[in-house]
Amino acid sequence: MSVSNSRLRLFASIEPGDTFWSEEISKHGADEVLARIVSEKFYLRHPAITRLSTEVKTLNGAQLLSEIHAAGGEFISPEDSDWPVQLDDLVSPPIGLIIKGDRKLLPLIENSIAIVGTRNPTSYGIRVSGELAAAMCDREFAMVSGGAYGVDTAAHKGALAADGVTVAVLGGGISSLYPSGNIKMFQEIIEKGLLFSEVMPGVPAQPFRFLIRNRLIAALSRATVVAEAAFRSGSIRTARDAAEILRPVFAVPGPITSPLSDGCHRLIAERVAEIATSVDEILEMVMPLHLR
Repeated sequence: MSVSNSRLRLFASIEPGDTFWSEEISKHGADEVLARIVSEKFYLRHPAITRLSTEVKTLNGAQLLSEIHAAGGEFISPEDSDWPVQLDDLVSPPIGLIIKGDRKLLPLIENSIAIVGTRNPTSYGIRVSGELAAAMCDREFAMVSGGAYGVDTAAHKGALAADGVTVAVLGGGISSLYPSGNIKMFQEIIEKGLLFSEVMPGVPAQPFRFLIRNRLIAALSRATVVAEAAFRSGSIRTARDAAEILRPVFAVPGPITSPLSDGCHRLIAERVAEIATSVDEILEMVMPLHLR
């Protein structure tokens, strides 16, 4: 598939999740937006336009593509037939994505569930995450999470153990896998699923990027399940991202004495999330009755 030179250069230059540039590209197209940036006659009030104009002029689409391929990745964009169209529901959809793994699995992600939660789960949270992920895969759903320690890891491993399709949405590039302690798991995901990244391969994971990438986890999935989370956490942000685009949200209740269940109870109390105690409860919301 041919790759848009303009879109690649914009992808490499613009920080993910920027609503302004997403709207401009949606309205005018990547070629026109790039031409406007290069001309230095447009967007003069944008605080980053000088840096952006200088940067895009130095970038070469062929070189960017070579860098992606050298890292074992592929660049996909809304111009591709296998683009996950559910991402277009976002206010700031990605300019493009770098994927690593089996591209033929992309269509299966349309039928997926996200499982997210704390990086420091209890044994209860680990067990619930892994069992839910495995059960979802047994029902032929893909499982989406963020590749982090804790609930994410338990969910990915549960999906892998069930020989299911799992997707890890990264906070950095595919050559800067984080956390490093999950490298072996990431390699298994590449073999049986996909890694998704919204930045160039060598870009390091940084805290603010995890919050930005959470919207992708929410949008890729038919529903988001928070397995265990503190009162304030990135998982709560993912749940709210899902609710904003009208995706069902579920939270697993836990002991009222556990601070790591406070976030789940908060989502339920605020009516952001439905209670999830089984796969069947989740499927009631995301699948027509005759397909269960």
